This record gives sequence, structure tokens and C-alpha cells, in this order.
Amino acid sequence: MQTFKITELWDCMRSGDVNALKELYNSFYNNLFSANFSICTNRDMVKDSIHEAFISIWVNRDKLPPVTSVGGYISTCVRRKVIDALKKESQLETAFLRMDDEHELSYEEVIIAFQEQEAIRKTLKEALSYLTNKQKEVIRLRFFENKNYEEIAQLVGCEQRTIYNCIYEAVKRLRHHFASKHIS
Repeated sequence: MQTFKITELWDCMRSGDVNALKELYNSFYNNLFSANFSICTNRDMVKDSIHEAFISIWVNRDKLPPVTSVGGYISTCVRRKVIDALKKESQLETAFLRMDDEHELSYEEVIIAFQEQEAIRKTLKEALSYLTNKQKEVIRLRFFENKNYEEIAQLVGCEQRTIYNCIYEAVKRLRHHFASKHIS
């Protein structure tokens, strides 16, 4: 399909045209499935992730930016959904394994683990307080909302190179702070 038509469909979908969304879905579905099946061999998980990505796109359509590479944007959305689904599946497996092992932990071990986690949380909160507001924002977007550098640059209104530098400096400050606290 022509890039112009795809971009036009994207803009129509952003304006609330559900038929444009359907056409985008039908245009990209097979390629999205093939590309993400190589990441995750669970067919249902890939299908669900594609559906969830398009639902998310539709729900947030009024907040979406105009993009020149619609296929790349949608592909990134789906890939993130697949990765999130894989993480959730892994966390569930880990939780079940922990449930099996938890009965073996002593009360003291649980308290020590909790105290260690609290100390790390406190140190992280303290370290974040040394960052500028802009650094906090790009760190949040990059690591907590899983945005890529291009998306962050668009959201913040800066050049992509500026975002790279800002994240680099922020991570450097965080590492320095953690090193001074002897936390790796």
C-alpha cells in the first residue's frame, strides 16, 4: 500500500474514523503477526498483543502524533505489547515458583529481603532527587513507559541527540550515586 494512503488513513483514524482503523489493521496484520511470531512463538499471545495495540491506538487516538512511518509506529506498539505479555507471563511463572519456595523462607529472611528492597527504593528515590526535572521526565518516559528516543524527542519537543545526552547524563548521575552507596 502507498505510504501516502497509509499516512492519510492514520490521520483519518486519529480524527475518529473507525473504518480507517480497520483498514490499517487489515493492511498491517499479516506483517505484524509474522514479525512478532519470531519474538514469541505463542500464536495467541501474538494475536492478543496485536489486538491490544490497535485497541490502545484507538483509545488514545486523540493524543497520537502525526507520523511519517505509520508501519514503524504500529510495529513498535505491537512489539511492546508482546514484550509486556512475555514479561507478565514470566512474572507469573516466577510468582508461582516463589509461592512454592516461600514456605521454605524463614521469617528473618523475609524481613531482611524486605529491608534490602526498602533501602534500594530509598536510595533510588534519593538519587532521583539529584536529577533535573527534564532528566526525570526522560528517564520516566524511557524506562518506565518504554518510549524510544524518537518518541521522547517528539513528546518533549527536543532533538533526538539532546534526549540521548540527557539520558546519558541522568544514568551517569544515578550510577555515581549508587556507587557512592555501594549498591550495584
